[in-house]
Amino acid sequence: MIRMPSYMQILMLLALIAYDIPVVCGENDEDETFVVIKAGRVITLAGEEHINGEIVMVDGKIRLVGKNLEYPKTAKVIDARRKVVMPGMILCHSRWQLPSYSRSGVHGDRSVAKEIYLDEIDFQPLLKAGFTAVCYYPAGTGIPGPSVVYRTAGDKEQRELGEAYLRVTMSKPQRDKKVLREAVDKARKEIEKVNKARKEWEAKQKKEKEAAAKKKKEEKETAAKKKEKESSEEGETKKTAEKKDDKGNAKGEEKKPEIFTPPKIDPAVKPIVDWIRDKKGPSLLFELSRASDLRHLDDVLKRASELPNTLLYLSTRSPTRFPSDYHHIVKDLGMRKASVLLHPEISRLPHTVTRYNLPAELVLARCTVAIVPASEIPSELANIRVRLAELVRSGLSRGDALRAVTLNVAKVVGMEDRLGTIEKDKDADFIVLDGDPLAPVTRVTCVIIHGEIVWEAPE
Repeated sequence: MIRMPSYMQILMLLALIAYDIPVVCGENDEDETFVVIKAGRVITLAGEEHINGEIVMVDGKIRLVGKNLEYPKTAKVIDARRKVVMPGMILCHSRWQLPSYSRSGVHGDRSVAKEIYLDEIDFQPLLKAGFTAVCYYPAGTGIPGPSVVYRTAGDKEQRELGEAYLRVTMSKPQRDKKVLREAVDKARKEIEKVNKARKEWEAKQKKEKEAAAKKKKEEKETAAKKKEKESSEEGETKKTAEKKDDKGNAKGEEKKPEIFTPPKIDPAVKPIVDWIRDKKGPSLLFELSRASDLRHLDDVLKRASELPNTLLYLSTRSPTRFPSDYHHIVKDLGMRKASVLLHPEISRLPHTVTRYNLPAELVLARCTVAIVPASEIPSELANIRVRLAELVRSGLSRGDALRAVTLNVAKVVGMEDRLGTIEKDKDADFIVLDGDPLAPVTRVTCVIIHGEIVWEAPE
């Protein structure tokens, strides 16, 4: 005897459908691979944290996050019930194990991807520190080229995540202002070249159209005169004329319209062309070394207001010997709603002993702050969370500190839809820690990329 569902069961099923509540079947789908992390604590950075939380992953993507989730019995389970899981950190401005060289001028087409040979790079120190992705930039000055984001481990075919920002230096204004001005002038000439070619093409098309119309009118007048003089053979002539025109083309067949083919844009300045002409393009990362560099940058951009001026890297040489003066431009950066890359350092105001937490001040000014390690020696990479903790003790909020190495970096490199938080449909790239992320004794015990364990700390 077949047992029919009860009235209450039917109502519950309808409610699930109406509110789009996920229903996970008890049997695994043959085309999907389920992996589940059971964690003591899940720091999502997208909302609430989950104590005794779970993360359900399917084919390298996050399917569900929460508590007491349903998933197939055949799912692989990663036991982290005494540990903390958070999004993997992203190293957003790196030359890790790449050779040094000098390049100057405008090279907007020379991607750093041409330098990357993943098999020759040892990513173990980055994994040990908790970095699941790294953004490599090309060396040099001026506009040396676009950066590219890579995962630090995993399937080789899935390691490259795509291009990020275009690097533009402004740390030596006497040199860099000239390069940027020349790039803008060259881009405008390229745009003028295309516009001129288009006008010439349009004039030619107009001339040909007028000539075709004139010819058609003359043919019509000639045909009318012939019609008056034609005799009994007129019928046959008419049939022939209807089938073919004087060029042998069947009448009624329209000539395909010509498509304008613009002249090739110089690829070295194409990113600048895209911004000036189309008001869109790759992010431009302007690198400064002092507050006055921002004024020099603005001076150049007066002639190219189409270029964005809201992504900035505030580099410092030695905060003890050369205290930064970026406090002068914090208000300005806040008004721009700028995204700012900087080192996790507590500096001192020039000629004083007053400590100054620049990252915290920028957050208060409503900037998006992304943290870059002060150097890329393994010990400094490993201490990145210790540096964040120092910023927190001096006024930066805990959430802002963790977002500064995860979500905010993902925004800087244009991949916030994939990386930076633990939420549905994002990439399953996490780190597992044996304690609070900002505790000095906490260490990374496991790294998960694309839903798979790629590194584990030795016992």
